[in-house]
Amino acid sequence: MSSHINNILKQAITTFTCRPDLFCSNLHLLISLLDRTTAEDVNLHPQFTTDSLWNQPGKAPVSCIDIYEDNNITMGIFIIKPGGKLPLHNHPEMHGLIKVIAGKVTITSYSINTEKTVEIDSRSLKSDFLPALSYTHKKILTAELTSSEIVDTSSNTCLLDPNNKNLHEILTVDGPAAFLDILAPPYGTLVPDNGPRLCSYYSILSQVCPNIYRLQENKSPSWYWTDAFPYTGPELQVQ
Repeated sequence: MSSHINNILKQAITTFTCRPDLFCSNLHLLISLLDRTTAEDVNLHPQFTTDSLWNQPGKAPVSCIDIYEDNNITMGIFIIKPGGKLPLHNHPEMHGLIKVIAGKVTITSYSINTEKTVEIDSRSLKSDFLPALSYTHKKILTAELTSSEIVDTSSNTCLLDPNNKNLHEILTVDGPAAFLDILAPPYGTLVPDNGPRLCSYYSILSQVCPNIYRLQENKSPSWYWTDAFPYTGPELQVQ
């Protein structure tokens, strides 16, 4: 019998390679599977929820477990230290799904190309700012604060798409936290006519009006780096 995580992988591949008219129904099936996912399904080692690991000298603030990647999707696990976070970053023309499998996080999300941001950018054409029409080579984005929510193992899967909640920051709450992450397409794949999808980091430059912000692209913060651990969950077969 195929394992639960293997079923998720197969459904993720199906979802992001199917015909456009089948995408919504397949995405719904994928979310339904993810909603039922636990740490046991990927055999997440208990060490990641203990202080002894995170107190080791030189330990990276974030650990990554790569599960699967091809040209259409990437699937993995992120584990963030107590009081740690993933800095505000983008997902250029990508879909993303997050299911928390250990601990608790706050996810603060911003959206681009909303009705409000497009209106503000259109008024700013005579200024030094340019409309956030794409991520490529844009150092400043106009984004709308969409949500800030606390998510734990009992929460449903969080979804982002090319325009909705496409930038986010993830902060742990009351200890370490882990989440299963699916991105489609992966970073590094090409955006037609725009070059490769790059993970860019941002900080708030200014607030334009309620819930509307100018975001400044920055280098990866010096306090953020990752280390890697092997996947030890059930064997995966995509055929």
